[in-house]
Amino acid sequence: LIKSAKVNFMGIAKPLFIVTWLFVIVSLGFGITRGEKLFGVDFVGGDSTRFSFAQKLDEKDLRAVLTTIGEKDAQIQYQKGESSETLRLTTQSGSASKVEALLAEKFPQAKYTVVERQEVGATLGKEIQQSAIIAALMAMFGILFYVAFRYEFSFAIAAVIAVLHDVLFAIGAYCIANAVSGRQFNATVVAAVLTIIGFSINDKIVIFDRIREQLKLGVRGSFKDIINMSLNQTLSRTIITSGTVFIATMSLFIWGGGVINDFAFTFLVGIIVGTYSSIYIASVIVLWWHKGERPNIGASQVAMQNAPTAKV
Repeated sequence: LIKSAKVNFMGIAKPLFIVTWLFVIVSLGFGITRGEKLFGVDFVGGDSTRFSFAQKLDEKDLRAVLTTIGEKDAQIQYQKGESSETLRLTTQSGSASKVEALLAEKFPQAKYTVVERQEVGATLGKEIQQSAIIAALMAMFGILFYVAFRYEFSFAIAAVIAVLHDVLFAIGAYCIANAVSGRQFNATVVAAVLTIIGFSINDKIVIFDRIREQLKLGVRGSFKDIINMSLNQTLSRTIITSGTVFIATMSLFIWGGGVINDFAFTFLVGIIVGTYSSIYIASVIVLWWHKGERPNIGASQVAMQNAPTAKV
C-alpha cells in the first residue's frame, strides 16, 4: 500500500509517550472514583429471577427494554426443563421488582410469571478477577522470556511495558465509557483485555524482527535511523493487518449487540492503541534504553562493512 515511506516516527516520540501515559493515569484515577458503578453483575452480584411465559420473545427485544432502566448488561438466558422452558434474568441488586413490572408492562402478551427469585453473590466475579490477573501475569512473563531469548533484554522490557500500557489504556477508556454510556465491566471485557495482549505483542514482534534484521545486515545509520527505517518498511503490513482486524471488530460492534458489543468496544480500543504503542512505546523504550546507540546485534557485520578493502 505504501512504498518508500519516510516518516520520522521518532521525531515526535517523546511528547506522544508522555501524553498517552498521562491519559492512562488520569482515566484510571477517574475509574477509581466511580467505585462499584464500574462493575456489572459478573463482579458485584445481583438478582436472578426465573420466569415462566406464554410467548417466547427474542433476546434482543428483551435487552432493548431492559436497557431503558439501566440494565444494559443483564444476563438473559432461556433454560429448558423437563416439561417447559423458562427465562432467567440476572440483573443488578434490588432490581427484581422493577424488572418484573417492566416486563408485564411492555410484553403483556408473554404473560411472564415469577417462578423463582434469588440473590447472586459476587463469588464468580472474584474468580474471574483472579483468573484474569493470573493469566495476564503468565502472559507477561512468557512475553518477557520469549522476547529476551529471541532478541535481547531491552526488547523484552520494551514489549512488556508496551503491552501493559495497552491493557491499562483500554481499561482506562472503558472507565470513561462507563460514565458516558453506562458500560460496566463484565466477563467479556476481561476476555477482550486478554485478547488485546495477544494482538499487541504480535505487532511488536514484527517490528522487532525488522529492526534485528537491519542490524544484522549492517545497515548504515544511527539506531534511531534504523528504527525509523524499520517502522516505515513495516508500515503497509501494520495498516493491512490492523485495518482488517479493525473492520471485523467494528462489524461486531455495530451489529453484534448484547454483551459482544462490550467485547468489541474494548478490543477496538486495543487495536488502535496496540498499533500505536508498537511505534511510540515499545520502539521508543528500546531507543532510550540504549541511549541512541546501536545495540550489539549485528555489530560484527557493521565492522566488516566499514573495514577498508585490502590491496592485492
